Amino acid sequence: MTIKKQSYFHKESFSVLIDEAKLTMFNRIWERIAQPGYWWDATEKNAIAQVIRAAKPRPVYDRKRKSITELLQAPTTGILSPLTIDTIERIVTESGQLNTEWAKEVIEHLGEGAYAELIGITILLLPVDLFCRFLGVVPMPLPTPIVGEPTRQYPENLRDNGAWIRQTQEAIDDPNLVNVSRAISILPIENGLRRDLVETMYMEGHSFFDKIWKNKALSRPQLEILATKTSMINQCFYCANGHAAILDIVAKKAGQKSDLNLLNNASIESAIPQSTLLLEVTEQINREPESAIQFHKPLTQIFGEKGMLEVLATIAIFNGLNRTSDPAGVPMEEVLLAVMGKKIDELALSEFQGVNYIRVPKGLERIKILLAFAWRRLWKAGQ
Repeated sequence: MTIKKQSYFHKESFSVLIDEAKLTMFNRIWERIAQPGYWWDATEKNAIAQVIRAAKPRPVYDRKRKSITELLQAPTTGILSPLTIDTIERIVTESGQLNTEWAKEVIEHLGEGAYAELIGITILLLPVDLFCRFLGVVPMPLPTPIVGEPTRQYPENLRDNGAWIRQTQEAIDDPNLVNVSRAISILPIENGLRRDLVETMYMEGHSFFDKIWKNKALSRPQLEILATKTSMINQCFYCANGHAAILDIVAKKAGQKSDLNLLNNASIESAIPQSTLLLEVTEQINREPESAIQFHKPLTQIFGEKGMLEVLATIAIFNGLNRTSDPAGVPMEEVLLAVMGKKIDELALSEFQGVNYIRVPKGLERIKILLAFAWRRLWKAGQ
C-alpha cells in the first residue's frame, strides 16, 4: 500500500495564527484516519469518525441505552453494527459512566483490538474537532479512505497491567510514562500519535514532571485548573484526581498555595491569578463548545492570543485524555491516590464511577507510600 501524503490543515484554515507544530500534528492525524488501521479498514474508520461527530461530545449525561444483548440481536443496516455504534457513542458521551462488566462484554464481542481502536480514533479526532469548534471553525472534512486491509495483528509482549486493555511490556517498563500514556499501547501508531498530540496541545516542549513551565503564556497552575476542571465535568476520576494533585503541587511550587475546593466553588479566593475566569471558561465551553467564541476577546486581553489558544487547546486535549483513561479502565497511580487522600471526598471525586475500581490508601499505608516515593526520588537524584 502506497500512502500519498496530503496536507489538510493550513494556516488559512483558521482566523488566528496557529503554530506550525499543531498544523503538522493535525495533518498527521488526518493521514492516519485515512489509512487502514489495525482492526478496522479505512472505510470503517471513516464511518466510525462520522459516528463520533454525530454524537456531539458533551459532558456526562444519563439516557436509556439498549442492552448488549438487544444490540447484538438488532440488524446491521450500514457499515457498522448497532453494538459498534452504541460503543462509540458511549465512549464519546458517557465515558465517565463506563464500568468493568460492560467493557468485558463489549470486548468479548468486538475483540480487544477492535475496541481499543474505537478509543484510539475517538481520542485523536475529538480534540482536533473541539479545538476547531472553540475557534468558530467548521471541523475539517474527513479524509478520503485509502483502500487496503487492516493488519489484524497484535504487538508482541502484551501484558495485563490492571486496565481493561492489555499493554505492551515496553510501555509498562518505561519509567517516563504515566498509566494513561500506556493506555492504548496495544495500538502502537495511535498511542504514539496520542502522546504527540498531548505534547503539542498541552505540554509544548515541557516535561510533564517539571513543576514550572517557562515557555507558556499561562502558568502551570493555571493550565492545571483547566485540566482538572474539564476532567471533573466529564467525571473522569483518573484525570481529575491526578491533575488535582498536580495542581496542588505546582501551585505550592509557584508560591500560590490555593484551596482545591475552588474547583467546585470559583468564588473561593485563590492565589492563582484569573482562577475564577478560567473556571468559568472551562465550565461554559465544555457544556457548549460554540460558546467559546465569546471568551476569545477577554482571554486575549489578559493572556494574549497565544494564551487564549493555550486555554482552548488544553480544554480540548483533556476531553481526549478523559476518553482515554475511562474507556481503557486505566488504574490510578498509587502515589497520586496517597497524595490526595481525604481530598478525594472533599472534591466529591468519590462520586465518580472510576473510584469503584481503585482502593484509596489510608493512614499508615498512605504515609509509607509517600515516604517510599520521596526516597525513590532522592535516590534517582543521587545517581
